[in-house]
Amino acid sequence: MILAHGKIFEKDKENRILSALSDETNETLLNKTIDREKLISTIDIISKKLKDGEYNGILSGIDTDGLDGYVSQAAEMLSAEGLKKNLSAQIPEPAQNDMISAKYYPAGVLLHIAAGNVDVLPAYSVLTGLLCGNVNILKLPSQDDGLTVKILYELIRLMPELADFIYVFDTPSSDVASICEMAKAADVIVVWGGDEAVSAVRRLAPPYTRVVCWGHKIGFAYIGADYEKRPGELAELAEHIIKTSQFLCSSCQRIYVDSADPADADRFCRYFLPVLQAARDKRPLKDTGAAAENTIFRYSRRIERSLGVTDGKRYYDGDCCTLAAKDDPTLEISGFFGTVDVTALPLEKLFYVLREKKGYLQTACVIADENTKKRAEEIMVRAGVTRIMKPSDMSKTFSGEAHDGEFELLNYMRIINREK
Repeated sequence: MILAHGKIFEKDKENRILSALSDETNETLLNKTIDREKLISTIDIISKKLKDGEYNGILSGIDTDGLDGYVSQAAEMLSAEGLKKNLSAQIPEPAQNDMISAKYYPAGVLLHIAAGNVDVLPAYSVLTGLLCGNVNILKLPSQDDGLTVKILYELIRLMPELADFIYVFDTPSSDVASICEMAKAADVIVVWGGDEAVSAVRRLAPPYTRVVCWGHKIGFAYIGADYEKRPGELAELAEHIIKTSQFLCSSCQRIYVDSADPADADRFCRYFLPVLQAARDKRPLKDTGAAAENTIFRYSRRIERSLGVTDGKRYYDGDCCTLAAKDDPTLEISGFFGTVDVTALPLEKLFYVLREKKGYLQTACVIADENTKKRAEEIMVRAGVTRIMKPSDMSKTFSGEAHDGEFELLNYMRIINREK
């Protein structure tokens, strides 16, 4: 499915549309602009309809297992107030002087190469490009189920003049020639995804094209030795893990316990498993495939253990949730749907473990006494962590906040200097 000029086309029209893409986007850049105030008002209409449930039919295709609540959060951020707050925070007025006048302009044409870990992410990426006045080309992720086209088609229906600012292609990543045609038309390539996706885009991007990478990150929690005194915060962490299914870059994928004794990881697992299970009991898995996979995985481990095969982890299984004590502290993805690795890691070693994965750091939380918390947060900042949140808010987003340590919208703008 392809969206171009406000119309839906079948796959067989892709080559014709791509062959004209550079000329058409240039024509739009030269002759057309987006009325930002009208765009904000239009997106606000969608926000209100989201809140009122008018798009429930469109959204019914989303796999919301563990992600319920994010529709209302998205609606809040897409409100006129949320959008204006975001623009005000992320695109401040550039400094002026007696000789030079500076002003922001759109970067030009953005090519968005979206990841598929969140269904609304591709549409969101295009909306940010539109807010900055850019023409937007979107390559859909392979997992997209048509929701993105529905959302953007609805936006164009409400504001028809956006038709020439939005192109959507469901081109597979293996079709390098077609993606190169899209890249040729772009001033900036925005890539969401893991190492392979980022590396592939850097290889195909023309040398004059800027690449903005929002790569995969790994969230984690650091737990003080007195965690038994903090049941409320541990319950919030468990709810966060279950609620997000650990799909998001900001989700908790690893738990470190402030200790030099590996056995304390096991001790924490035994203590925390009932807390995690309580959170799972409140939010049973809706995805039957994930539940079946969880059962098969545990069964396979039992067979491996009986054969003397081990992966170096000591498992503590609940019903559709698992903790695993692991001696290797390397920050890695544990799993999904309530699967978390736990490692004993004394505070004095935290910085060095985090620096090994400095490019993957984003969100962390600390559950500890004030002195430990203060020192741990300082270490995290120095290591490269860009978000330190309460356990309940690790994946919560706020209007105007930076993304991966920088203002997202500034990447989609240019500053033009004019001599007075």
